[in-house]
Amino acid sequence: MLMRESVNQQFVRLALLGVLCFNFGCALRVKVRENWNAAQRTEISLQEATITWQQIKRGELPSPRQLRDYNTAVLDSVVQIGVNWAEERPLSVVTTTDGEVEFDVQVDEVLSHESIDQIIPADFVRVKRGFDSDVIIEGVGAPLIARQPKTRQNQMIPESGLWFPVTALLNLDQPSRPVLELIDPTRQRSLSTGHARFPIAANYTASFARDFFERQRLIPDLGALLKFEKYADRMGLHRVSSFDPDKQVCVLIHGIYSSPSTWEDTINKFYEDPEVRERYEFWTFGYPTGALIPYLSAELRDGIREMRAFRAREGARDQSVVLVGHSMGGLLAKSMTQSGGDKDWNKLFKVSIDDLEVSSEYRGTLRRIIYYEPVPNIEKVILCSTPHRGSRIASKPGGKFAAMLVQVPVKLAQGGSEILNDAEHSLTHLGWQIAKGKVTSINQLQPGSSLMQAYLRKPLNPSVRYFSIIGSKFGEKDGVPLEKVTDGVVDYLSAHIAEVEEEVLIYKMPHGLHREPEGIAEISRILKLP
Repeated sequence: MLMRESVNQQFVRLALLGVLCFNFGCALRVKVRENWNAAQRTEISLQEATITWQQIKRGELPSPRQLRDYNTAVLDSVVQIGVNWAEERPLSVVTTTDGEVEFDVQVDEVLSHESIDQIIPADFVRVKRGFDSDVIIEGVGAPLIARQPKTRQNQMIPESGLWFPVTALLNLDQPSRPVLELIDPTRQRSLSTGHARFPIAANYTASFARDFFERQRLIPDLGALLKFEKYADRMGLHRVSSFDPDKQVCVLIHGIYSSPSTWEDTINKFYEDPEVRERYEFWTFGYPTGALIPYLSAELRDGIREMRAFRAREGARDQSVVLVGHSMGGLLAKSMTQSGGDKDWNKLFKVSIDDLEVSSEYRGTLRRIIYYEPVPNIEKVILCSTPHRGSRIASKPGGKFAAMLVQVPVKLAQGGSEILNDAEHSLTHLGWQIAKGKVTSINQLQPGSSLMQAYLRKPLNPSVRYFSIIGSKFGEKDGVPLEKVTDGVVDYLSAHIAEVEEEVLIYKMPHGLHREPEGIAEISRILKLP
C-alpha cells in the first residue's frame, strides 16, 4: 500500500510537471564545470612579462605573442596563489624562473567593498549549457571570477553567494616587488598609459554561468511553485553584479513557475552592449511563485527599500530604478508604481481594518499587503508578455489542478484560520475564499478573477514611463487579427494596455520572449532610452 501511494504521488508530480512545462515552458538550466586539472604551479618568466609591461606603460602596443605571454604570466601567478592556499603555503610567494618572489596583492576601491572568499580563473569555467554566446573582452590581464559570501553586513545576496567578474593585472613597475592588482572590469574598462589606452580583459559569461548555476538550486521552479514555506527564506531581491555607486539599478522579475535563472542569458546578452553594461547594476527578485500577488508585491516593495538602504550606506549616488517583469513578474513590477487602500480592503472585508477582530500581528500583515503607496523613484517599467487580464491557461484543467496543490504561506494560512474562527462574519465572499486558502497565484490569474480585475482598474502612475513588449506565435503575414493573437500563454488582448508610452508586438515570438534575441534587443533599446 505504501509503495502504491508513493508511485501515485510520483505520477501526480510528473503529470503536473508535464502540464506546466507544456503550458508555461520550462526554464533552460545553466550547467558549468570547473576545470581545476589545469591548476599546476608553473614557473613564471618575470623578465619577459616586465618587458611587455614597460612597453604598455610607455603607450607602446605589444605584439600579440608578447601580450599573450604577459597575460599567461598573470594567470599563472593567480593559479600559484590558489595552489598555495590549498597547500597552506604563504599566499604571496610565487615561483619564477629566478626563484621564489614575494608578490603584493592589491584590490581596487570597488572590490574593496566586497568580501571576496574565492577566486577562480575564468578559463577554468566551462559553460556547457544555458548561454548562446560568450561575452569576452580581449585585452590586458587575466579574467577571473570572484565570490562574495552572504554575510550579516550584506544580506542582499543569495545563500549561494555572488559571483562576479574580476581582472588581474601584474604591475611590474618594480620587478623586484611585483604587485598583483585585482580590479573590477565593469568599472575600469581600460588601462591608460602615456598617450594610449589599452582595453582591460574580461569574461562576463563565466561569472554569470557560475552564479546562476548556484542560484538555480535555491529556488527550483516546480518546488517553489507548490511549497512556498520551504523556499520562503530564499525569497528576496539579490544583486547579480558587483556594487557600483554610479550605476542605475535594474530589477528583473520572473513569472510564475520560474526562477531568477530564467534571466541568465538575458543578462549575459545585456553585457554584450557596452552602453547597457556601463549604465546598469542588475538585481533579480526571486520568489516562490504560488503565493498571492499582493503578498509577493509587499515582499518586493520591502526588498527595494532594503536595496536602497544598502546602496545608500555604500555611497550610491543614483537611487532611481528600472523594473523589467516577465509574465506575472510584470504584474508585480506594475504594482510597485500603484497604491492600495480602502477599495482593495473592501473587496475582502465588511468592516474597517481597525475594527477587524484579529491579533495585532496579523493586522500588521494585512495592512502591509493592502495599504501601500507607490515606490518612489521608479523611472521605467518594462512589461514583457504580462497578463493584465489573466491567462486562459490558468482556467484550464491543468491550471486548476496545479492550483489545488499549491501551499499557502503559513502567515496567511494562520491568519485565515484566525479570521474564520473569530471574525468570519467580517469577510466578503472573496475574502472567505482567500481565508480558506482557495486562492493562489494560479487561479488569481484566471481571466475575470476579482483580484485580476482590481489590478486592471488601478491607474498607471503618470510619473512613471511604461513600455509593453508582446509576443505573437503567428507571423506578421499570417493576417491574424489582434483579438486572436497570442503567444501561446498570454493573449494580446490580455497583454495590451492603451496607456503605456510604447507597445511593441514581436511576431513569431514565444511567451518567453525575454530570453529570445529579438526580445532582449527590445528590452536593451528601452533601457538605453534617456
